[in-house]
Amino acid sequence: MKVTVVGAGAVGMLTACLLEQTGAETLLVTRRDEQAKTINAQGIKKEDVVCKVKATANWNDIDPDSFILLAVKHSQLDEVMSLLETGFLSNPIVFLQNGMLHVEPAKNLPQEHIAVGSVEHGALKLSDCEVRHTGKGTIKFALLKGDENRFCPLLETEGFPCSWHGEADSLLFRKVLLNSLINPLTALMSIKNGELLTNPYAYELLKNLYKELGAAFPEMEVLLPFEEVAALCASTAQNTSSMLADKKAGRRLELDTIVLYTLQRSPVELPLLQGLYHLLKSAEV
Repeated sequence: MKVTVVGAGAVGMLTACLLEQTGAETLLVTRRDEQAKTINAQGIKKEDVVCKVKATANWNDIDPDSFILLAVKHSQLDEVMSLLETGFLSNPIVFLQNGMLHVEPAKNLPQEHIAVGSVEHGALKLSDCEVRHTGKGTIKFALLKGDENRFCPLLETEGFPCSWHGEADSLLFRKVLLNSLINPLTALMSIKNGELLTNPYAYELLKNLYKELGAAFPEMEVLLPFEEVAALCASTAQNTSSMLADKKAGRRLELDTIVLYTLQRSPVELPLLQGLYHLLKSAEV
C-alpha cells in the first residue's frame, strides 16, 4: 500500500512513522525543502526508533496510486485546498484537521473519494526530524463522499491503529466539543491537561463550560459524557494541548475552526465559551 502524508508537524510525522512501521510505502510532504532533506538524511526519530520515511517538498512526487492523508494545520489548509480544487490529484483523500470548518469545502472538491479522520494520538514535534508519541490512541475515519470501500486498504493495514465510523458529523463534532472544553482553558491559563482536574478553579471552569455546552447540545450527554472528558484529562495529564503548544510557539491558534464553529453551531448563546474565544483572540492580536 502506498500512502502520502501531507504536513510534517507533530501529527504528520507521527502518522508517517506509524505507517512506515507497518511496511507501507510512505511519503511525507513537507512545506520546506530543508526539512525534507533533513528527514531523508536522518529519518524521523520517534522515541528510540528511527523511521526511514521518504520526504519531499514537491507535490509532483505524489504517486497517483497512493492514499493522501492531509495532516496540515487548518490555518495552512487554504493553500492545499487551492491545489486540490484544480483537480491536479485524483487520489482518495483523508482530512485529519481539528475542527469542522473544512468539511463543507472538502465536499465540493473535484476528487471523487474523500474521508475525514479524528486523530486520538498525542504527539509533540521536537524538531524537524523528531516527534514524541505522548499518548497512544487510534485514528477514526468516516466517509465524506464517494465509496467507503476505497479506504479499506487503510483499515486493513496490520499494525496501524484505526477504525471506521459510520457518520462523519458525529465523529468530528465529538472531537470539536472535546477540544472546545480542553484547548481554550489550557491555552488561556497555560496549564497542562491534568491541571484541569487538579487545579480547583480550572476544574470549576471545566465543569461550568461542560454544563453550558450540554445545555446547547443535549446529544453531548451520550456523545461525550463528562466522565470521558475527565478520564482523558487524567490519561494525558502531562500533555500540552495543541492550542497551548501553538500559543507557546507563536503560531496562529485554531480558534475559528474549533471554538468559533461551536459558537456558530449552537442554537443558544454560550457566554462562557464566547468569553474564552474573545480573550484568546485579543491576546493573539
